[in-house]
Amino acid sequence: MSPRTEVVRTKVIMSTLFVKFEEPTIRAFFPPEKRDKYVRLLSKANRRRDALKFFHHDFTFDPKWSKPIDSKSVIVELLQARGAGPKAYLMGTSKDQCILPLDEAVARMEHEAGILVCNPGQLAYYRGEGGERRFILERGTSLHNT
Repeated sequence: MSPRTEVVRTKVIMSTLFVKFEEPTIRAFFPPEKRDKYVRLLSKANRRRDALKFFHHDFTFDPKWSKPIDSKSVIVELLQARGAGPKAYLMGTSKDQCILPLDEAVARMEHEAGILVCNPGQLAYYRGEGGERRFILERGTSLHNT
């Protein structure tokens, strides 16, 4: 395979993963005023790293669909109870844009910031840098009253 073919193939794969996992998650859980901006930034390979760094440190999700969780929560069980399947998609970790078994993805996020997408646009888990901010992101039921 030529280098040019590999570049084109990589862009197609990234675009497919972005459309399937990331865009629905951004549109579901990011604040309405930031959704279009992040869809644009994260879909561009040359801007992606900067966009990911920003929400690792000080990012606020739409409060209607996000709920802080304490550090003692067992994340795999919490996600499975809410309908997570056996695999999850990672955004922003060293395994950015990879699909891994749920328990392996959660274990990776114990030491890294990012978003773990279980059901695109429906269920995700966020961990900020250093683990000080952790949220369950769930659409379909308002979480701030639970």
